[in-house]
Amino acid sequence: MAGLLNIKGERKDIIGRDFLAGIVVSSLLFLLAAAFPFSGSFLFFLAPLPIIFYYSKLGRLLGLLMVVGTLSGVVAALKAMGSGEYAPLFGLLGFLGVAIAEVLRRKFSIEQAILASLAAMSIPVLSLIAYSIFRTGEAPWWIAEPYLVQTILENAKLYGEMGVPAEQISLIRDNAPKIARLFINILPALSLISVALCIWLNMLATRAIFYRQSLYFPDFGDLARWKAPEKLVWIVIGSGGTLLIPNDTAFYVGLNVLLICLFVYLLQGLAIVSYFFRTRNIPILLRSIFYALLIFQQALVLLVIALGLFDLWFDFRKFNKTMNGSTA
Repeated sequence: MAGLLNIKGERKDIIGRDFLAGIVVSSLLFLLAAAFPFSGSFLFFLAPLPIIFYYSKLGRLLGLLMVVGTLSGVVAALKAMGSGEYAPLFGLLGFLGVAIAEVLRRKFSIEQAILASLAAMSIPVLSLIAYSIFRTGEAPWWIAEPYLVQTILENAKLYGEMGVPAEQISLIRDNAPKIARLFINILPALSLISVALCIWLNMLATRAIFYRQSLYFPDFGDLARWKAPEKLVWIVIGSGGTLLIPNDTAFYVGLNVLLICLFVYLLQGLAIVSYFFRTRNIPILLRSIFYALLIFQQALVLLVIALGLFDLWFDFRKFNKTMNGSTA
């Protein structure tokens, strides 16, 4: 009897430590992202990760209490720091962490898991948009247009200090309103891509952590062999064709669809790159350098997208030996 009580006491201590650790780690990651929004922008994408982990370890009830405690403390700290504008974003990221944790309890494929997480995330996002429109009578993205123009002008000034030619700086300044409107018109695609990328990164990181901690994680199979549906290429062709229509609505609808399709092919291209890294036993350091370059070199991103797109015809992975285990 005493031994049973000791076991229960030890389990309560472990749960208590996990609960406090979840609040501390999640809060610290949120606050670091808010304190260093530019240098620490990658932290925003991984902010849901500790919530996914501790929510899964603690269970639904304690996990939700941990998330509420985290967000309450973070919001209070943000107000004290004068960064209260980040509160809605961190609220959404906290919700996304819970959504991903719930999705990972199911036996979904990687596509189903990402789509289910996106569907769950659409609920608070659309609710916030509806509330903003009801309160102000105007869509939030058009309210933000003047601030976006100002940001573009400030970036142009920064580029000038970095030695960018004066002609390019003048071109950016003269077209700042047009650039801002372009960003606003492709905001649906950019938002969807950003959330999907956040979900994808967190699922990959969660898989590695869960395997080490012996926690359940759905079998997504060999992700290095993942391919987009072949019929997707017809959507690419169709959306590309709409760009030739002399109508702004058709143009921007087509551009949004095209950007989303290219993001899917980017993921396929990354799967191909990962496949070759594994089969050629490329050192971890060189792999890390390549993935870091993707963040700063847009030309390399386009190359990876092309790799994913042309894989439909060339099937770059068919000549290589079969890989063991699940990879990413």
